[in-house]
Amino acid sequence: MAFLLPTFDAAAEQRFDVWRAARLNDALAAPVATGAVSLFSFLLWDWLLDPSQFLACLMIRTIGTFIMLGCAWTFRYRRLTPRGLQAVGMMAVSAGTVTIALTQFLLQDGFLYGPAGLALFPTVSAVVVTRARQAPLVNLPGLILVLVLLWVQGIDGFTRFNVIMFVGTGIFASFILALALEHAARYSFQLELQLEEQAHIDPLTGIANRRRLEQEALAEVERARRFNRPLSLAVLDLDHFKSINDRHGHPFGDKVLRALADIGRTSLRQTDLFARFGGEEFVVLMPETTAETAAQIADRLRTKLSSTMVTEGDVSVAVTVSVGVATFGSGTATMEALMAEADRALYAAKDQGRDRVVIGRGGLG
Repeated sequence: MAFLLPTFDAAAEQRFDVWRAARLNDALAAPVATGAVSLFSFLLWDWLLDPSQFLACLMIRTIGTFIMLGCAWTFRYRRLTPRGLQAVGMMAVSAGTVTIALTQFLLQDGFLYGPAGLALFPTVSAVVVTRARQAPLVNLPGLILVLVLLWVQGIDGFTRFNVIMFVGTGIFASFILALALEHAARYSFQLELQLEEQAHIDPLTGIANRRRLEQEALAEVERARRFNRPLSLAVLDLDHFKSINDRHGHPFGDKVLRALADIGRTSLRQTDLFARFGGEEFVVLMPETTAETAAQIADRLRTKLSSTMVTEGDVSVAVTVSVGVATFGSGTATMEALMAEADRALYAAKDQGRDRVVIGRGGLG
């Protein structure tokens, strides 16, 4: 784990950036606007330190304040991408740091008496980044300007060391704070992923549940319609499952359901979605698959199940399954129509003696 942070796969990392950017968008407007007001209020300090430069400092602070208020408005009313958030955050932090650096450059002994202000906005940068590693980058423009102004003014010795240490301390503190905030955000996102997964998993069998099936089926049906791609669906129903429950008890029936789920996990392709639809009924969603291929896949699963004995103590039972297959077409152009056609094929398989695969009429034309 980088910096002891929880990490995710590439797709989840992208989701994390978007997830955190959305929350920062909602939270940053008020702090940045408050920072803008604070930046302008330091005019009193400018007056006390060097009244002769008050008007120049007023102009600089006014510009910096308006830039920060513009950033606050952007956070409030625009839904920024992670990169957009980083860019606007860099602008807000740079506006604050640059404003302080320029006013200290103009004021007599400004860098001597006011370097603490240069640590303020680098520290604040911790809250405008989605990743801790971005905090030093966000502070880079301000740091470069401070170094240039120190060189132009010919400041050296303790004063230069003091200014650089204040800026460096602010950047280091921003990184540590950003690291802590990212750590907390990652654990929150991890919990959200776990809850999301639980909401889409059948607790008994560990495969997808009806809710996930319906969500993915809608997307696959739309893709099949838009790009004219094959899509098939198989409905599986355990034969004589009620009598298995009645004779051997529900715990044994649950073991039968888990056995079918385990066989499906190992027999189906990675692109197939295997879901428990309810009770003893299961569904396989097969993108990029014709009815004939779907029937072959379902028949392999049926054969493997029929050759597997489900055992509990002295009880050993051979289990069979009937399967109905439907494929996307003019008469099955919706999820509901696909399910209805597959159900009709399933009933036909039951009527023909069970333990078989039947393709619906829509898949034969």
